[in-house]
This record gives sequence, C-alpha cells and structure tokens, in this order.
Amino acid sequence: MSEHTMLPTTADGYIDTTATGPSDTLAQRIWEIDEQLSDIDSIDGDSDFSEFSTTSSTSTRDIQREWDENMEQGRQLFAMVIFPYVGRWLGKKASYWIWTKFLEYHYKIRSIGM
Repeated sequence: MSEHTMLPTTADGYIDTTATGPSDTLAQRIWEIDEQLSDIDSIDGDSDFSEFSTTSSTSTRDIQREWDENMEQGRQLFAMVIFPYVGRWLGKKASYWIWTKFLEYHYKIRSIGM
C-alpha cells in the first residue's frame, strides 16, 4: 500500500483519529481503503482468474498423482525384481564362502589325522 492510503495508527496498533491530514478525513481514508479491497474482491471473482487457479490446482493434483504412481511402480520393481535377484546373488556368494570354509576346515582336520 502507498503511504497515502495507510491509516495512521498509535503505538498500540489502533487507528489514531487525531492524526488526520489537513485535506482528507479519516472517513475518506477508510473509504479509499474499502474501495481498494473491493477491487481485490472483484479480481477474485473474475472468471479467468478462477479458471487459472482451478487449472493450476488440477494440474498440480495430476502431477502429484503421476508422481505417486511412479513411486509405486518403483517400489514394485524393487520388491518383485531387484530384491529377489540381489538376495539370490548374495545367497549364492554366502553359501559358496561357507562351503569353502567348511571344506578347508574338514580337510585340514583330516590331513592332521583326526
């Protein structure tokens, strides 16, 4: 707001009725501010503006829905494809390592003569 349309206030935040300017009264300033607010209200009711806000929120919802669907597809990919293959690979590596250690231990004991 410009300095001309702002109402004079006291330190408490109340309207200062004694600080009116020489050419305009407090009622005139309130009237100007009220008209500015009604102009803003008419912008909110404008059909083009409301269509834009509806379209914007609709596209935001569509983008959010797409993002959620992509995240769900990613989760399903990991749960059905990647985790089983990684688990299988780790299981094979672990069983190979355990079998190797078992054979080393088993043949070491036999080679000593137990």
